[in-house]
Amino acid sequence: MRITVLLPTIIFAIAFAAYPQGKHWTETPDETIWRGRYGNCDHGYFVNLPSGVIGHSTHAPSPNHGILISVNDPGKTTLVTPEEPRLIGAYDSLDAGELGSPRAYVERYDLKPENASERITILECRDTKFKGSTAIYVHLRKVTEHSTSEIEELVVYRAPKGIGPTFYVVMLSTTPEFYSRDHALYVQIKDGLNFVRVPPGECSND
Repeated sequence: MRITVLLPTIIFAIAFAAYPQGKHWTETPDETIWRGRYGNCDHGYFVNLPSGVIGHSTHAPSPNHGILISVNDPGKTTLVTPEEPRLIGAYDSLDAGELGSPRAYVERYDLKPENASERITILECRDTKFKGSTAIYVHLRKVTEHSTSEIEELVVYRAPKGIGPTFYVVMLSTTPEFYSRDHALYVQIKDGLNFVRVPPGECSND
């Protein structure tokens, strides 16, 4: 009898822990920063952030398509830009939906050298599933005249009702000497990616 009485309370506590409550974002003069969770209800996903890790996105009313994390300083609260050499990105892409598959996405955007001097070595590339959705994992090394980058990327393809075909990407860009350490944070962010139903009308990312 006591177990029956306590069961609703236990279920509520588990749900509360799985979906943190309260406002997760703060606007700074330069950007929006996220703690605990990055939410994007308009595009059907959220990313749980480890304690002390800050996600960085644009100010409203600029489009909300994802976050950047400084791997060199994950708790950084000042501006983070795509030019940083050690970076994690978690974002969505609706513009490439016509490609139709994660493999087509990486072949278009990741596996082609940007110029004649860039060399790309594919260390691993495999089709996979991520939380029930079609995906691809790729690990590659890019060498240019001035730098060497280690790139790790998960690309997930879904077609949520209301927005249509969408790619969801979790990407690590770092240097070979820091790859092993930075990979550990990348795995936490990747595993924190979750998908939700896109609600009709306006929604809240709090």
